[in-house]
Amino acid sequence: MELKGKEVVVLGMGLSGVSAAKLMAQEGAFVIINDCKGKEDLKTHLKELEPYKNLKTVMGGHPEDIVNKNTHLVVKSPGIPMNIKPVKKALELGIKIITEIEVAFSFINAPVIGITGTNGKTTTTTLIGEILKEDGRKVHLAGNIGVPLCDIAQKVSSDSFVVAELSSFQLEGIDNFKPYISVILNISEDHMDHHYNLENYLEAKKRIYKNQEEKDFLVINRDDSLLSQIPRNEVKAKVIYFSTRQNLESGIYIQKEHIVIKEKGTVKTVCPVKETALPGKHNLENMLAASAVARAAGVEPQVIASTLRTFRGVPHRLEFVCSFNGVTFINDSKGTNINSTIKALEAFPQKVILIAGGKDKGSSFEELASYIQEKVKHLILMGETRGKIADSLEKIGFENYVFSRNMKEALEKAYQSAREGDLVLLSPACASWDMYNNYEERGNEFKKLANNLGRKQNEEKQG
Repeated sequence: MELKGKEVVVLGMGLSGVSAAKLMAQEGAFVIINDCKGKEDLKTHLKELEPYKNLKTVMGGHPEDIVNKNTHLVVKSPGIPMNIKPVKKALELGIKIITEIEVAFSFINAPVIGITGTNGKTTTTTLIGEILKEDGRKVHLAGNIGVPLCDIAQKVSSDSFVVAELSSFQLEGIDNFKPYISVILNISEDHMDHHYNLENYLEAKKRIYKNQEEKDFLVINRDDSLLSQIPRNEVKAKVIYFSTRQNLESGIYIQKEHIVIKEKGTVKTVCPVKETALPGKHNLENMLAASAVARAAGVEPQVIASTLRTFRGVPHRLEFVCSFNGVTFINDSKGTNINSTIKALEAFPQKVILIAGGKDKGSSFEELASYIQEKVKHLILMGETRGKIADSLEKIGFENYVFSRNMKEALEKAYQSAREGDLVLLSPACASWDMYNNYEERGNEFKKLANNLGRKQNEEKQG
């Protein structure tokens, strides 16, 4: 990507926007970076941008005139909507609009493994990284996992792997981005406030393989009804399927309670399912997907097995927090959509005490309500969606819920309703942005408050 002397506009001054702006400024572009927030909210990022003299900041709104006929390129951050004035102006002038991952890709000189899907992305991305490291490979984790691709783009050697978690927002703005290995884990309703319908959401996810060639690989969940319908002639890459429900002619699946790989008619055993360290049925899918990627990258089954036996997951995804007075606390703050929370509920044999609710992404909660009726003994609702979830529960006659104003109150109510042997699960089924900056902040508060509550209970016992 030739940028020297070119004028580029970056919309959004979050992690990915700042990272893209810095990289393009280093490459000699004149960068205008814009955000609707004010200086006080952006002071940390502003300090990062201070050294770049060929960079201008515009804050406190999205003025149309930052984009004009001299603009070479617009880089739109994932959270920026398409209906703001600078975006409309760029479309009107025929200026290319891309995302940060497209900028980064043009500077990466190493094979990229891209992981997308509705749920399981972070766990699978991290697990792939761990398997490759176990095999002695150099690995860079980036993307929607918290490290912008632009941060590592020029640090990557050609003998490394870049393992990137990719959201539908990021994939919407690609042009030449092409992973060596692409993964689509699953598809269910999410981000309907942005995509409006499931078809648009699926199309955004499918962009991950649009530029792939015959030498590349696409890993797909054979059990997902939407993904299994992808026409084979739509994909140029070699397809590797994984399944937890059926034996496959070729791919990764479960046979007699063992993870197995079938290649060219030969079945190789990875390890028994019971020996893997990750809990939950949904994590079995993540392990199969990671195993498929590892095989495409040339990793032997015994190396894959070694990692599957020791990898215990990522923070904020069915994460054990603490246990006191016979009550266990589990943090699943990364459960930011309905399907993710359903999978969390399915991971436990007993009924749980659930804390849910958050930012409304335009989803219907009727399916979740039926799972709550079956799997939840007591429900604490908080956040913007609390009333909407309650309405769905009222329709099916579930009344064992209460509202809370904040996480502290939610935890106190959860503990008050708990008995010995109970499990308190934070799995909101919603985004965090109504009350927190991100799901990590929400999960960290839950962990801090749960541990504080435990200490308080122990002190009262001893006192």
